[in-house]
Amino acid sequence: MDSPPRWLAWLTALPLLLGVTWIGIDASRVTSDLDRPRDLHGADHVQSDACQRCHPGPFASWRRTFHRTMTQEATEASVAGDFDDARLEYGGVTARMERDPSGGFTMRFVGPDGREWSRATVVRTIGSRRYQQYLAADGDVLFRLPVAWHVEEQRWFHMNGAFLTPDPEREGSAIAEADYYRHVTRWNDNCVFCHNVAANPGRGEDTWDTEVAELGVACEACHGPADEHAGVNADPIRRYALHLSDEPDPTIVNPRRLSPERSAEVCGRCHGQRIAPDVDRFLRDGDPYVPGDVLSDYSRPLARDTSLDGDPTAFRDRFWADGTARLTAYEYQGLLASPCDELTCTSCHGMHEGNPRGQLRDAARGDGSCTGCHDASLALRGHTGHASPVECVDCHMPRIVYGVVEAHRSHRIELPTPRADRPGACALCHADRTDAWIANGYHDLYGRRVPLDDGDPWPRVHRDAVGGDPIERSIAVAALGRSGELVERARRVSLLLDVMVEDPYPAVRHLAWRSLGQLASIPDGYVPEGDREARERWVRDAAPGLETSAASPERLAQLREDAAQEAIFIGE
Repeated sequence: MDSPPRWLAWLTALPLLLGVTWIGIDASRVTSDLDRPRDLHGADHVQSDACQRCHPGPFASWRRTFHRTMTQEATEASVAGDFDDARLEYGGVTARMERDPSGGFTMRFVGPDGREWSRATVVRTIGSRRYQQYLAADGDVLFRLPVAWHVEEQRWFHMNGAFLTPDPEREGSAIAEADYYRHVTRWNDNCVFCHNVAANPGRGEDTWDTEVAELGVACEACHGPADEHAGVNADPIRRYALHLSDEPDPTIVNPRRLSPERSAEVCGRCHGQRIAPDVDRFLRDGDPYVPGDVLSDYSRPLARDTSLDGDPTAFRDRFWADGTARLTAYEYQGLLASPCDELTCTSCHGMHEGNPRGQLRDAARGDGSCTGCHDASLALRGHTGHASPVECVDCHMPRIVYGVVEAHRSHRIELPTPRADRPGACALCHADRTDAWIANGYHDLYGRRVPLDDGDPWPRVHRDAVGGDPIERSIAVAALGRSGELVERARRVSLLLDVMVEDPYPAVRHLAWRSLGQLASIPDGYVPEGDREARERWVRDAAPGLETSAASPERLAQLREDAAQEAIFIGE
């Protein structure tokens, strides 16, 4: 005969210990309930407030995160942008951010002749950490407005400055309306999926009936629908049984109890852009995935060679030549390509711990993210070969990923072998060094020759800052302000000033301006979205106070001519 569960023994003894009478305890009922599996597909949601009563600690830690504020109704508390008669001029068009008589938030877009192109009332916000986007309504459709608020820099910018899109050509004194509004996109079948709980676009023949269980990324996004969980655990006996048992509660999903693969899929659903075999079903009925499912049963992560409508190059630009993702929202793809089989997202990130900016677990800070599994001695100087401190992630997770106006770490954990087909950790840190220097240094440290030296006297990062494609230029100019080893400050300053005037992409110009500020004390007044003449005036005023060493104008011109200037479609 099997022995009774440990929790049952404790509960049986509890009345004796408390000196009270055991009344009405149907132990077999609780046992049967905990043993009965649940199918959470189609189950009801209750929203996060229902979790607070029993889980005050996790609820409070979630409230501090940027997941919670991913999508919000537009209120005094949620709107971060300056709507006190603020202005943003871009391409001859003026965006005016104002308050309406009722206290609401409005945007007006006015052409160079003073004609109002459009007016919109903000109804919801998206994001709250780096920048905040704004939604307006048109019947049953919500759409994203073309300007956003940079939270960290406290300024307005056009969405061309977030997505890698060049300045459009002007038609007379202004850009065309279609170009100005090109980043206006429908929320109902785009942002809704990953920025909310249990999104259902509800697409009909010619209508949208979009619903979400809760705005923002809340408890049930990771734990599954919790209506039954909240109901049955109102029974204190059941709660005590769970506390004393090692078995999971079948009415809810705890990602920590899942296998590394299933656990990573909970995050990968949104942090790894995917494609579904039946998109119409997703748009009509929503994503059927529930935490704990096999994600590939419903969709698969995008890859460099994923085909779309018969085009095998549709997503090529989102990945480096070796298949490594080079955009954010592909972190799951990086994890899948890493050699660490037992690694999962929560190995480093804690959804209820750490600084909300990145939610890195305290134990995973510094080299802790690696030494939890690897020998700590590997992080010492003898392994790196560097006299100055170098963290594991500096070499094994280089910043070769563009997103949200920033260069981020790759989530593909790899050996830092220098390579010619994409930026590498060595070149990004030693940004002023040539390929020959890096190849020789790598050989001296590790005894391996790499086919890297192309004889060019210009460093790879310097060349990429002017002559790479838009992502390469973004990664390079960010590295010029951040790189650990600084050898040629004057040339860096000169290159960054050149990029700030000449580059046609406002996102690249913005990163160059920020890097220049990390190298030198610079005057105010530079606007990445400003016209060329304004940018030239700023550089002329700033350059006399900066130590510059002009790069070869001929070489710069050739690099710019060779650069891939086409817009990179990074998905909206």
